[in-house]
Amino acid sequence: MKIKSWNPLLLLVGIGISLILMQSCDKLKEATTFKIKYDLPDTPVTIDSSFLSKLKVETELFSQSFPAINIDSIVGKNTGLVDRVNFYKMKLSLITPESATINWLTSARITITPEGGVPVEIATSPVIAATDRSVDFVVKDIDMLTTVKKPFILTIYGNLNGIIPILPMELVMQSGIEITISPL
Repeated sequence: MKIKSWNPLLLLVGIGISLILMQSCDKLKEATTFKIKYDLPDTPVTIDSSFLSKLKVETELFSQSFPAINIDSIVGKNTGLVDRVNFYKMKLSLITPESATINWLTSARITITPEGGVPVEIATSPVIAATDRSVDFVVKDIDMLTTVKKPFILTIYGNLNGIIPILPMELVMQSGIEITISPL
């Protein structure tokens, strides 16, 4: 009879130890996980007189197909341990003309379209001031690992306010990815 009364107590102790060990595993995984930030090559963006024919509320400012990003070459010996990839930086900067601003743009957004897939919005602009020459986009925390391993299309859309910009304009898109590596 006394043996049976120990069963519930042993069961509770076993469950308690299991819960502690599971929390330790999560903490161990968290402690061994690290991130690598990698800046992608700058992408030139040209806006010319053909842009004037598109002046409407939202218009496609730029769209370009990109080859797959070779994540394995970036992470080297950590190949196979990549947990996720997300963009951490997207910045559009005006290069020429030097006297121009981005005052013709009220807001903008960036989408990535995976090969054969649907567009995913990855970044939006904050409020763009009349004197701004660049836009630091607010990047969403979206896992893009499967997307960037294949060719994809990056598209920048802008909401225009009716001001005709000085044309042609040369801009540059700066971007970077953050790779999360988890050995456990």
